[in-house]
Amino acid sequence: MNDKIRVLVDGVGGDVGQGILKSLLDTKLDIELYASCISDKSSWLYKIKNSYIFPLVSDDNFIDFLVDFINKYKIDVYFPTVDSTLLKISKYKEFIESKTNVKIFIDNLEKIEICDDKYLTNKFLVKNSFYAPKTVSMDDLNLNEFLSKNNYPLILKTKSGNGAKNVIKVNNYKELKPFIGNSSWLLQEFLNIENEITSGIYIGEDKEIKGIYILKRTLKSGSTHHAERIIDEILEKQLIDIAKKMDMKYLNIQAIYENNKVLPFEFNGRLSGTTGAMRQIFNVPEMFIKECILKEYITPSDNNEKIFFTRYNEEIIYTQKDIDNLKTRSDS
Repeated sequence: MNDKIRVLVDGVGGDVGQGILKSLLDTKLDIELYASCISDKSSWLYKIKNSYIFPLVSDDNFIDFLVDFINKYKIDVYFPTVDSTLLKISKYKEFIESKTNVKIFIDNLEKIEICDDKYLTNKFLVKNSFYAPKTVSMDDLNLNEFLSKNNYPLILKTKSGNGAKNVIKVNNYKELKPFIGNSSWLLQEFLNIENEITSGIYIGEDKEIKGIYILKRTLKSGSTHHAERIIDEILEKQLIDIAKKMDMKYLNIQAIYENNKVLPFEFNGRLSGTTGAMRQIFNVPEMFIKECILKEYITPSDNNEKIFFTRYNEEIIYTQKDIDNLKTRSDS
């Protein structure tokens, strides 16, 4: 391994990538950061010295490019953060790691597929006897039966996609009708979003829970804008049970919590957009590096502090010379 631990974070124009970078900038580990994104307008490409423009994941040569990049810069750890890349990175994880010395923070393809598809998420919950919102696929032959048992309003969602994208409240059959038969959409009972929570659970290599946080939040453009930490042992136990059954290194669970029941409606098979804000409770990127690179035992977090956070906009100023240097680095 290098003298410094070299860490690659992609998607640094987004809140997940930025949260990981904030976490790694707030550690005493001897780290050299590498940042990537697909556009020269991605803000944090101008905050990290070793920053690069990457091709689209849909590019036929993307995996070969990634292997070459990791080998060229001797990357030790890679944190993929962009939802549209996760399936491909997961599919080729073993191949990439076999051709390099990198450890990739991602689980196997089957688990990432469950996280990527809200209908598969729901089926996983039902199959394993967890609470789950009443849900039906829009191409299901039992759609009429579902409609007879559930009152409007109902919620339409695309099976793939995160945040509040492609989520539609339907108030009657007329509004629902254009979507009937479309296998890309699911229909779900209407849930009280006033009780929405997001959470992150990190599981160690020894299968011990190393950290959990739960946030009640308000959204802005589909991402957390303001949040307060919830300390609730009953809630934590339900979330931990789900995370243990999924058996992922880290699981982000978004859910409704009411009447002492967790009703998950979305899993994310990557680090959360709130990772950076939650680093004072437990620093997930740091934990992963200590555990999987430095082979240290991770003591479970016992932080029970009630904290709040609010996001704000910040400008990053850069020059044409900065853009030119970024492009030159990326092309070399």
